[in-house]
Amino acid sequence: MTAMSDLAAAAAAVGAPEELVQRSAEARAQANGTSIEEVLAAWAGGGSPAAAAPAEAESDTQEATETDAAPPEPAEEQAPAEEPPVEDPGSAIVPTEPAPAPVAAAGPGSDVIPILVTEKNDQPLVVIFGAVAMFVVLALLGWVFPSLPSDSDQVVTSRIDFSAEAIEGRTLYQQLDCASCHTQMVRPVVADVALGPVTLDDTNQVLGTRRIGPDLTYVGSRLGPAEIQGVITQGGSHPVVSLNDEDLAALTNYLVESQSDNVETASDE
Repeated sequence: MTAMSDLAAAAAAVGAPEELVQRSAEARAQANGTSIEEVLAAWAGGGSPAAAAPAEAESDTQEATETDAAPPEPAEEQAPAEEPPVEDPGSAIVPTEPAPAPVAAAGPGSDVIPILVTEKNDQPLVVIFGAVAMFVVLALLGWVFPSLPSDSDQVVTSRIDFSAEAIEGRTLYQQLDCASCHTQMVRPVVADVALGPVTLDDTNQVLGTRRIGPDLTYVGSRLGPAEIQGVITQGGSHPVVSLNDEDLAALTNYLVESQSDNVETASDE
């Protein structure tokens, strides 16, 4: 009964609930090494611990008030730790190429010109085959076909049956060195197709060394006597050649008789 009365008296003296005063007295008794009854008696007004009792009681009162006023905070739920992703050892990482940047479409009033990139496949074999085929065709047209013999029962020759005056003109032709600028030889090439039959080895004309001027193998088939004399004496693109009337006539006859119609033909016996 004494302890209960001391608790009530101490609670009344401190101005705190008995339960709180009881707990504070227990703590003080344990700290000072005394009994609870002595602490309560001192707080009730009869001992040395009374000086510290109000402060402690007041502190305990504030703590109790704050404890009662503040609701207990719910314990924070700890989020489960994320497990690191497990890589599949059998799966290979395939690098992805970056997607091409989109090209903005050119509007009606836009100055942007879309660029179309196309791949060209080189075909060197086609180019080489085309070049070889072109060379073969040109070779056939230029050298082979013109030199082929015709299906005829006549012996082909390039000899011309010149008159005596024409033979004198041929000698003059050589003396004037006309062969240094003019040829009398139709080659088996495409460039000479329009000149007449191809010149053979038995020709009795002056072959020439260089073709600076036109070929004169069959000049008599293209020009008449007056035209030939005009070229010799009047010049123009041809240098003027000064000859007496006899030499001029002989040289003219040689060139006039140099025509494809005068080529000798004989039957194949």
